[in-house]
Amino acid sequence: MAEQPDSNDAPDADAAAGAADRALPEPGYDERMAAHEQELADARRYAIEAGKRKGGLAGAAMAGAMFAVADIVEGPKKDDKPVTVEASSDPDDVDRDGIGVQVGDVEVGSPALPTLEPVTERHHRKPPQV
Repeated sequence: MAEQPDSNDAPDADAAAGAADRALPEPGYDERMAAHEQELADARRYAIEAGKRKGGLAGAAMAGAMFAVADIVEGPKKDDKPVTVEASSDPDDVDRDGIGVQVGDVEVGSPALPTLEPVTERHHRKPPQV
């Protein structure tokens, strides 16, 4: 009989491959971005030409100034993708458990916060009579 691979090894390899696939941009991403940027440049050029046709040199200058102001207000384009980090366990609840840290010879700690009774009813105050 042939040995079966451990069932624990396969999910780790699949998870690592899946994480690497999610980190890379999908195929054709660069081409789509280049096409989109070209469309935006064409739209800007068309708007400036339309301003020039309607208002002459002043119209073209105003259309260009509007794009410059939009760039200043919106800021530079960011290509940051959201980062997903998977943790192997839930974080510690320092409010319930407290915390203690030791670095070298120095130990620092904080006790758990006292448990408060839940708020079950609200008190409504009437506004003062004027």
